[in-house]
Amino acid sequence: MDGKAFFGGSFDPPHLGHLGVARAALRSGRCGRVVWFPGFMPPHKTDRRRAAFSDRMAMVKLLISGEPDMEVSDYEDRLRLSPSYTIDVLRRLHLDTGEKYRLLIGADSLLNLHTWHEADALVREFEIITYPRNGATVTADALSTHWDRETAEKLAATEIPGKIFEISSRELRFSMEKILSPRHIIRGDGLTGEVAAYIMEHGLYTKFN
Repeated sequence: MDGKAFFGGSFDPPHLGHLGVARAALRSGRCGRVVWFPGFMPPHKTDRRRAAFSDRMAMVKLLISGEPDMEVSDYEDRLRLSPSYTIDVLRRLHLDTGEKYRLLIGADSLLNLHTWHEADALVREFEIITYPRNGATVTADALSTHWDRETAEKLAATEIPGKIFEISSRELRFSMEKILSPRHIIRGDGLTGEVAAYIMEHGLYTKFN
């Protein structure tokens, strides 16, 4: 299928779990290209464990190098919406590019989609691709608690096959606080050697930077 998937997130740092999700979306045939959109981080939200937007962009580029059907976009940083609601970003993308992106999210996000800003409009206006997540069982019955039956069945049908990845960006960040050598990061689960090397070279996530 032609069309692009909107893969948003902090990607702080981007890891092999993220890459697996993007690859599964392509294999599913529900999109022909996955575009990664690192989220804009307002300057007042400072945290030494967080990476700057430019660093997160650079790390995603390293992670997806060699993936011909993937790209990374600085669109959210250029928009700098605050708050940055997904539906607003997707609508602006449609206006600016003429393309209607499909939203790629995890099953946990799908189960909570009813809490999102303008959730009803989001479901009406944009297609969704859902990736399975551990502990998040997507069924029409579960979704019908918050959606009418027709919409619940439509949303349940958005889930694609895929391996469940037990990798957390948050846990990776915290584990790096005590890391002194690049080889220890590279040995860790979830990061490619290129991303790990970038993290060490730029002193990201450690209490020593």
